[in-house]
Amino acid sequence: MESRSFRWLAMIWLVAGVAGAQAPVVPTDHYGPPVCSAAAVPAHRMTAEAAKAEQEQGADDSHAILSAEPVENFAIARYRLADYADCVGTNGCYWADLDAQYRRAEVALATAVAAKKPGEKLAVVMDIDETALSSYCEMKHEDFGYVGPLFNAWIVSPEASVAIPGGLRFFNKAKAAGVSVFFITGRAGVPDYSSGKPAADQTEATARNLEAAGYRGWAGLVLRNGGENTVSTIEYKSEERHRIADKGYRIVMSVGDQWSDLLGEPKAEVSVKLPNPFYFLP
Repeated sequence: MESRSFRWLAMIWLVAGVAGAQAPVVPTDHYGPPVCSAAAVPAHRMTAEAAKAEQEQGADDSHAILSAEPVENFAIARYRLADYADCVGTNGCYWADLDAQYRRAEVALATAVAAKKPGEKLAVVMDIDETALSSYCEMKHEDFGYVGPLFNAWIVSPEASVAIPGGLRFFNKAKAAGVSVFFITGRAGVPDYSSGKPAADQTEATARNLEAAGYRGWAGLVLRNGGENTVSTIEYKSEERHRIADKGYRIVMSVGDQWSDLLGEPKAEVSVKLPNPFYFLP
């Protein structure tokens, strides 16, 4: 009996450990951020509105000698980012804006599918980070900065399999309509050993996290391989779209959070730009 009890306890501990390693889930009954682990929650912060009120109070002091401030205070800009991501204050709600943009994409996709000619192969190209999967918890942990080693370690962890609101729904609708979905991401694939500083290959972990988030049955997954690590994002992604077109696909839509996901030739017939106030990748 003691041995059997121990085995049951071990199984309970194992299940609890696996559950604890799962990714945060974005709420489906309301718009808001995923609930991140305790390690990803920073200390209490000031809101952008509170910071603005403090600034206005100081500026109203008739005895104060004010300084020129042509550039917005960086900390206050981060407060506004956090407010937007937490759906508080007056700057709107990031998660609602993502979902709304995906709903517009679904309408445009339905129009393209309705106009499909017999024998045509339709394709959609999607980016991954902040397009299919969300890095919100790690960005919050880094206080909306960027610490390369931390970020790269996180995106290959099980916790990174967080689906963007609307993204998985759009993916499944495209597949149901017979449209092939290709993922093209700027993540590091097969290293370029000639560079002297090859990055770790993130292909396997990326595929695993996409599937864990519900993205299953894609037509292709491409990461930057070899010499592609040394070219611009626009050049790299354009070449990959060219390869898809060369396979006989009509690329009806590209979806991405960066303009570099969408620019370059060949372009998709419709480009869907998702909001991303957190970072810019040329």
